[in-house]
Amino acid sequence: MKVLFQRNTNIKLVEIVLLFIISPLVLYASFPILFKVLYLLLGVIYIILISIFIEKFSRVKIDKNQKLNFLKTISFRFLIIALLTTLVLYSQDKDVLFNVMLKKPGLWLKFSGIYILFSVIPQEFIYRTFFVKRYQTLIKSKTLFILINSVLFSFAHIWFQSWIVLLFTFIGSLLFTNTYLQTKSTLLIILEHSLYGVWLYTVGYGALFMFPV
Repeated sequence: MKVLFQRNTNIKLVEIVLLFIISPLVLYASFPILFKVLYLLLGVIYIILISIFIEKFSRVKIDKNQKLNFLKTISFRFLIIALLTTLVLYSQDKDVLFNVMLKKPGLWLKFSGIYILFSVIPQEFIYRTFFVKRYQTLIKSKTLFILINSVLFSFAHIWFQSWIVLLFTFIGSLLFTNTYLQTKSTLLIILEHSLYGVWLYTVGYGALFMFPV
């Protein structure tokens, strides 16, 4: 049974459809909330069981110099994207710049923590750590694999009904998946994802992502 779940391509393809295509559609559709919760809960339980008993995830240690180099790369990319997003928002609606952080610092701090714990960490475990270890062998091309992962990650946000959200999440996934493939470090991608997510909330894009403002 274990070998079957490890090597059977058809099983993995069905998993991708049910977990990464059907799940966002369930959220998007007008199903009863109980059905949505049960479907997603079963999906999460399945991922946890596969991770523990089939893939047996283990912590990967990376060289300190490699970690430092990637931290520099992540920081440099973040500075560029922070500048661009600030300039875009300034040109469109400068009144909302840093509005939540300055006027409601308590709300900003609390929700940033909630966002990291209940959004960033689960997403990065599922869409990077789990997805890469479980499905990378299905696609030999690294570029194609990153593109497919990014399309699916973006598609997971379809219920926002915003092409801007889909674009942001697609670009974010390109960065996060590439970082993970090179480092195999879940902590690094959690850090990178948190930086971008909290920044977008901080600078003034919170309403777009349905964050409390």
